[in-house]
Amino acid sequence: MAIITPEHLLALAPTTKRAAEYAPALDAVLERAGITTPLRVAHFMAQLCHESGGFRALVENLNYRPETLMAVFKKRVPTLEQAQALVNAGKDAIAEHIYGGRLGNVNPGDGARFIGRGFIMVTGRTNYELCGNRIGQPLTERPELLEQPAIAALASAAFWQMNNLNAAADRDDVNLVTRLINGGDNGLADRKVLTDKARRLWQVTPPVALPPAAPPTPTALPAGALSRYFTLDEMTFSSTAVRQQIDNTPSAAVLEKLRETATQMDAVRELLGYPITVTSGYRSPALNALVNGSPTSAHMSGHAVDFVCRQFGTPLQICHKIAASNIRFDQLIQEGTWVHISFDPRMRREIKTANFSGGAPSYTPGL
Repeated sequence: MAIITPEHLLALAPTTKRAAEYAPALDAVLERAGITTPLRVAHFMAQLCHESGGFRALVENLNYRPETLMAVFKKRVPTLEQAQALVNAGKDAIAEHIYGGRLGNVNPGDGARFIGRGFIMVTGRTNYELCGNRIGQPLTERPELLEQPAIAALASAAFWQMNNLNAAADRDDVNLVTRLINGGDNGLADRKVLTDKARRLWQVTPPVALPPAAPPTPTALPAGALSRYFTLDEMTFSSTAVRQQIDNTPSAAVLEKLRETATQMDAVRELLGYPITVTSGYRSPALNALVNGSPTSAHMSGHAVDFVCRQFGTPLQICHKIAASNIRFDQLIQEGTWVHISFDPRMRREIKTANFSGGAPSYTPGL
């Protein structure tokens, strides 16, 4: 039986015109993202409803009045004069000013190319790439794919899962869910109203008061967790392995190394202060060969992680933060749109920058 029906969608967003099309697409991705409780569904649907303007649009509307542009993007458009100039210059100019040079937008035109799309308004080259890899779609080459309901739903589920939004939903914390999606508190009042409405629609029952439980064992972790912040799934997932049907299951020995690496990454997570998205963790020898990894890659031993932390900043900013800390590592590499860090026992603290201009990457010392 469907959890999200056209009737639910119309009750949550009465002005939507495509409830019959959107509802089955969204219903189909719930289990994929672990959105398996009424509370998680309520938060998921409320946030998507706000981001998509009541399920009316799958692409960001940049048709702003100067006053509205300044109010929505007050940090990037601090004056009315600047807002008026951007509005006069057109939508692409607005997008380039707002999004250019961040969110992985490194090329001229990226800001306008990778504007918000989909139900959750995936924004920026990095998020397009991460979601595309997760769902097996070429979103960086064809951003307009996110305007198709089925792909928009898959990308929303991928974004939800990558940013660990179920944990925030389980806490019933609208503020936290909003920050993880939006990076701030834009539209928070509307999101709270929609979440209250969604709680009623999906019949979220109030928690039952229980007697205090015994303190948990300090070392106890949820099933599937390698450390406080990282799971086995995210440290081993590879869209390439899924497509090519490669078994990327680590051995028992490598699994222990992954636990150590995940614990080290907990320290990185605490340092940055925001959720980390792992883009590549463990690679089996077959997978490493397929992606042209180094024959001695630390990914194969479970010692290396490639990641982004979009809410903290660019890969270069992340590298500078780690390099200035007391976190121990073997290698720290600024890889353009992501960060590579390894925890090989040698702990040489090598810091490098990758250069991709000549085809095969080359590396120079320092940042």
